[in-house]
Amino acid sequence: MRSRALPRTLAAAALVASGLLTLAPPAAADHGGPTAADVQASKDYVARVERQVRAAAAAVARSQSSLDQLTTDAEVAAEAYNKAVLLATAAQQRLDADQVVLEAAAARVDMSRKRVGAYAADVYRTGDLANLEALLSADGPKAMLYRISELDAVARVQRNVLQDLDAAQVYQHGVEQQAAAVAKQAAAAADTAARARDRVQQKVAAQTAAVAGLQQARQHLNDVLRWARQHATALERDRIAAIERARAEAAARRAAAAAAAAAAVRQKTTHYGGGSGSYFNTVSAATEQAALNYAESQIGKPYEWGAAGPDTYDCSGLVMWAYAQVGVTVDHWTGFQWNEGAHISLSDLRAGDLVFFATNTNDPNTIHHVGMYIGNGEMVEAPYTGANVRISNAFRDDLIGAVRLYQR
Repeated sequence: MRSRALPRTLAAAALVASGLLTLAPPAAADHGGPTAADVQASKDYVARVERQVRAAAAAVARSQSSLDQLTTDAEVAAEAYNKAVLLATAAQQRLDADQVVLEAAAARVDMSRKRVGAYAADVYRTGDLANLEALLSADGPKAMLYRISELDAVARVQRNVLQDLDAAQVYQHGVEQQAAAVAKQAAAAADTAARARDRVQQKVAAQTAAVAGLQQARQHLNDVLRWARQHATALERDRIAAIERARAEAAARRAAAAAAAAAAVRQKTTHYGGGSGSYFNTVSAATEQAALNYAESQIGKPYEWGAAGPDTYDCSGLVMWAYAQVGVTVDHWTGFQWNEGAHISLSDLRAGDLVFFATNTNDPNTIHHVGMYIGNGEMVEAPYTGANVRISNAFRDDLIGAVRLYQR
């Protein structure tokens, strides 16, 4: 005889399947919240903005690197300008010092000129006669020699002074030219350095503005990213809340339907004359096993719509016939059979329980098939036209739930 025990692994699988059936989100039209496409679109937008933020950060880094290099260039240019200014100042100071020397030399030459001029004027006033008288006098020859010697000395002084004057003038001209050239070159170098400094400083100012603009754009993108993430989170939260509301409403509808069905069963029991107390006791495991044995004995017999044995069956007809053999009465329709027993968790399934299948696993009104659970995830069923009673997988995707019949 086939084992009817539900292995632990299959029990876990049943729990998972039950969870999937219970937690599967309804369509957007059912829950009325944001769709999965809406949520995914918001996540895609977040991803795009994140890529833009990373690109903006890289641009800021590159621009900042350029600014750092330009800042270094500006510092170099500024120091070069400072050096050029110092050299120009030193050249001007040298020119000023040379000018003082030249002015002293010129003063000395001028003084010599004045002395020579004074002596020449004195000779001119006395004339040659005075020299002749001096020669004829008692001391004439001696005095004349002295005067001639004095005139020679003056002439030598004059020649020396004139030579000094010529040398000073030559020196003055050379120094003036050299100093002026040095000063001119230094001034030109200072001007060039100043222009270079100004150009680099202008580049620094422009790059600083560019970095500031990029940083502002990056901050804007960060703000957009923060908003996009909040929006995506809110959309997902709203969708989950809408799904939970829809599930709660569906559960409430199922509870209401179960209550209505129970009321109908109570009314039906009263109509049949049965005691209401005995009707709501579920059948025993032994009774279920006996009914299952009868159902398995029909394996291989053909399916026929509307048939309930003993030679052909449809799905609810097989269940009705098998339980009738052990004294349990059920109706020949899956809609009634769904409400003629206690709804049990898939993890509590045992041999003989009924398993139901629906086109919409959230709506019992769409149930279209029933089988009798065997164990190990399998059931016996009368499947469809052209097939025979057989053993099949019980945990199909359209499994809506399980029922253990009431004892009447």
